Amino acid sequence: MKKTYNQLFLLLLVCGILSGCKKEESTNVITAPSATTLAFKSSVPAVVLTAANDASNVVTFSFNAANFGATVVPTYSLEFDLPADTSGANAWANAVVVKLPQGTLTRTYTGADFNSLTSVQLMLPTGTASTLAVRLKAEVTQNTGVASTIKPVYSTITLTVNPYKATIEYPALMVKGGNSWKTPTTRTNGFLLTSAKFNSKYEGYLNLPNADGFGGDAFQLVSSLDANRVYGWGGTATTMSLNSGNLYLTPSPAYLKVNADVDALTINYTPVKFFISGDDNNWSLSSTPLNFNAATGKLEAANVALTAGKSFVFTCNGGYDISYKVDAAGNLMFAGAPSWGGINIPVTKTGVFTVTLDLSAGDGNYTYAIK
Repeated sequence: MKKTYNQLFLLLLVCGILSGCKKEESTNVITAPSATTLAFKSSVPAVVLTAANDASNVVTFSFNAANFGATVVPTYSLEFDLPADTSGANAWANAVVVKLPQGTLTRTYTGADFNSLTSVQLMLPTGTASTLAVRLKAEVTQNTGVASTIKPVYSTITLTVNPYKATIEYPALMVKGGNSWKTPTTRTNGFLLTSAKFNSKYEGYLNLPNADGFGGDAFQLVSSLDANRVYGWGGTATTMSLNSGNLYLTPSPAYLKVNADVDALTINYTPVKFFISGDDNNWSLSSTPLNFNAATGKLEAANVALTAGKSFVFTCNGGYDISYKVDAAGNLMFAGAPSWGGINIPVTKTGVFTVTLDLSAGDGNYTYAIK
């Protein structure tokens, strides 16, 4: 009889264990939620970005928590891409992926951050509206690092965005007038050289008015990184030294391309005269000059006849050694020696225009306009 009781007790114990296991299993069945339950959305359907809203919140992406039907904690990320890249074998392969902190169900962007994401990372054209695809990815990850067998859930929306070309404040050498030549005390376009590659080499275009120089203008160059680093006369017209006398560049008055190297302590300058050379003037290197406007610090050519579908290049001094074209994104770029590159600047409308070449902000921030 005692043996029978023991067998019955063991049978009940096993049944209890099996029942508990079955109950535990039933509470951990993973079921992927549908995309609609995520209710993924953006706070606005369109975003226009300008320098004025850099510090403001311009768009918020929000969604509901994903319920996979089990006690798991999903992780989320946002993927930004062009609609043309969201289908096919390599769909979303070029997306900018932004992983969200655990437990976060929203992501707000300031104007500056969203402009950086769209114009720099995605390289959307600036000054024009483009459609942006945004995909929410909800997934279950394992802390072991092993890929999860649970398929992610996606939800995609679109919105339009119009980014702008932000001016990057590169390190600069600021012109400090000598003798009677008064220059701005703060960083000012037209009175600086910049280092577009954040190295020792600086470049810019200066208009030297021969205010009071020894055969040219007297000035020094002050580092924007350290105001105590002031570069001046190095013994010759092409050398510099720290905390010395004034530089004297000739000829003057003249509009000059200036290159300085603060490691090599050298400075070089080239008097320049720019022209528009293109299909509409049979690629003349002299017939359509740009003149320096002292009030704006820009080079301008008025009453320029242009034809849609044709193109032109900014040439200099009767040749192409110093010339400017555009890159694939439409940004002005140096196209002369020794690099030789770029795309001829396209003309999109037929008419008579004022063409402006703005070299006042230093290397890396050169621009042009047709109005």
